[in-house]
Amino acid sequence: MNNRPLKWVALLPLLTLLSACSTHHVLVKKADMEAANQCLLAQQQRDLTFEQQQQQIAEALELLRQSIELQQQDEQALRDLVESERDGRESRGAGSECAQGLALPVPGDAMDKKVVGAKERVLLTDLGIVLQSRVDTGATTSSMDAREIEIFERNGEEWVRFKIHDPDLDQLVELERPRSRKVRIIQASSEDVEKRPVVEMRITMGSLTQMAEFTLSDRSHMEFPLLIGRNVLRDVMLVDVARDNITEPKPPKPSDVDKSTDE
Repeated sequence: MNNRPLKWVALLPLLTLLSACSTHHVLVKKADMEAANQCLLAQQQRDLTFEQQQQQIAEALELLRQSIELQQQDEQALRDLVESERDGRESRGAGSECAQGLALPVPGDAMDKKVVGAKERVLLTDLGIVLQSRVDTGATTSSMDAREIEIFERNGEEWVRFKIHDPDLDQLVELERPRSRKVRIIQASSEDVEKRPVVEMRITMGSLTQMAEFTLSDRSHMEFPLLIGRNVLRDVMLVDVARDNITEPKPPKPSDVDKSTDE
């Protein structure tokens, strides 16, 4: 009986140690769980922030794309306006010498006239070259893109040697034509007067073939190598400005070419 208390006293430190170890083990496990939860929450927050940043970047890129498209549209509209104004100045300058007899007459039977659009493909009949043109009822005369223009004399008459760009072959083609006359162009940027040669070219628009005068100038910086003015449109064509490329040039028969030459 007396030895029993001594045994319990001897076991008491061991029980205390075991109890302390068990408590410490539980506390460490809870701390690890809390730290893990905090890491998980932080990772979730980072993922959410990353998704929000990606969405913001995507929205910014879309706004940038729309802004670039609007800027390109504004630039194209400005180029069209500048080209239209330049062509208008050229036609007014050319009209100072030759406006008489080139005014568009009052149409008679409109059903007899060929309808063309604001942009049309034009065939240079004798060359077989098709060029894109802008049709402008405000321009008195027509204009053609010409490079390396040179005036020379042949049989006592003035001729013009020049080159035009063939878009199908992507090369320059040299031509020689008698000079019909000259026109004076007053540049808007200065008071200098520029003289430009005028030549006759046979053209075909749709099924219509005719001889027409063209002012020669370098239009390589412009969108259209040909400007079709009222001297081509008069009596035979009406313009639907809301449409483009209504007609496709049809090469004439030899008899039609002879008839247009006689006229």
